[in-house]
Amino acid sequence: MSIVNRVVLLFFIYSVIGWLWETVYCSIKAKKFVYRGFLIGPYCPIYGFGVVSVLYFVEPYQNNVAVLYVFSAVLVTVLEYLTSYVLEKLFHATWWDYHDVPLNINGRVAVPVSLFWGLACVLIVKVVNPQVLILSQFLERTFGSILPVIVMILMAVDLIYTVTNMLAFRKAMAAWSVALESSKAELKVRVVTELEEKKEKLEVSRSELFSRLREKRSELAKLPKINFNHRRILGSFSNLKMKEVVNLEEVRAALKELRPKK
Repeated sequence: MSIVNRVVLLFFIYSVIGWLWETVYCSIKAKKFVYRGFLIGPYCPIYGFGVVSVLYFVEPYQNNVAVLYVFSAVLVTVLEYLTSYVLEKLFHATWWDYHDVPLNINGRVAVPVSLFWGLACVLIVKVVNPQVLILSQFLERTFGSILPVIVMILMAVDLIYTVTNMLAFRKAMAAWSVALESSKAELKVRVVTELEEKKEKLEVSRSELFSRLREKRSELAKLPKINFNHRRILGSFSNLKMKEVVNLEEVRAALKELRPKK
């Protein structure tokens, strides 16, 4: 089994395992099915990179559980921080947030989470990886080098599409944000006009806002279209924050409310 094929297959297998873990965990937490992952396919590359890095960098220390644990926790934490930073700079969005977790660093990583990653990596190295190696060897014997090539092409195409789609997502969210703020301003003017004798602070309820938006369907139709992947991102990343869209939760709620009923 060539080293390149082995690395690609291990990367892919652990990316799929990572996607399964995140999807199951987040679905249980949300009490509904949550399709996790930045990419379209059922895989999370950050898990693939993380586990493969651990497997190869800590290979000399695999028999020392304490060193394996500490090294793995540090390595995965660094990778998680860098991934969060790069994604935020590329898309002006925060995909996960640990600010409510004790001992966090800029909300990107947190000590309790890092301790968990250390335990998970020890379990993977000692228990899971021997079985995954058997699976990867079986896959290469069965499909040869064609499978790693297909995997790389598939994930590359997925990455290109997702990045392009995310640029459209940013544009769409910004446009909807402006539309919502405009409708809120119009409603406030209407309410102030009707109750101008009152000096109290006036707030616009979501129900009033959604009703106003329904009245402006023809105008909303001119906004950027919201496709399946945009809705998946909004539904799967509850902690998503965007610098250009300060009212993202309202946009999320409005899109859900205005979506045509089946």
